[in-house]
Amino acid sequence: MKRLTAILVPLVAFASPAVAANTPEVLVQELAQAAHNGDERGFLSNMSVETQRAIADADAAGSKLTQAQKDLQAALDEHFGTGVPGRSEQPRITDRKTVLSRLVNIELMGVEHKTPTEARLRLKTISKGGGNQTTSEEDTLPAVKEGDDWKLELTDVTRAITEMLDKRAALYSQVATGVRSGAFKDRISAMLALAEAQRGAGGKDN
Repeated sequence: MKRLTAILVPLVAFASPAVAANTPEVLVQELAQAAHNGDERGFLSNMSVETQRAIADADAAGSKLTQAQKDLQAALDEHFGTGVPGRSEQPRITDRKTVLSRLVNIELMGVEHKTPTEARLRLKTISKGGGNQTTSEEDTLPAVKEGDDWKLELTDVTRAITEMLDKRAALYSQVATGVRSGAFKDRISAMLALAEAQRGAGGKDN
């Protein structure tokens, strides 16, 4: 699920209306066309209503993380000065348009209908890698029928992203508070504390 879920970050507001996707086959065609056109909003419009709501929540969490990163940087600069070795750098997150530009195609390999309104889609994504090379990956993703249209259902995945962003924001805020209270002797010790906390929380920003 790496490539399709990566497209959800950074997260933005609700998408524009999509062409009606009255079958899973049309849904995948719309996703592939939106990716080909670099149409971020069109791509997200093929997500379920609940997924789009979850994406809006994740957008707020992403903004909160960005602010927490800036606040930590400000605290470090205030207490330890700027331009010294060990200065923290905010992680650079690839924007959705760039990720979409790497998607060469999305193919529907199979459909497993669970109920008349629920299905699992086996998708093959082909992406551009380094140079002119391409890589392929297969994922099985849930889809739901809303009215007459099929939509990808990625609510749980998106909520997991929101939880991750909230945890990271809390860690940055915690270290910033420590810096301002004099808990660290220098910038490097503060950044080591942040790295240790991130490992304990399940990974670093990347």
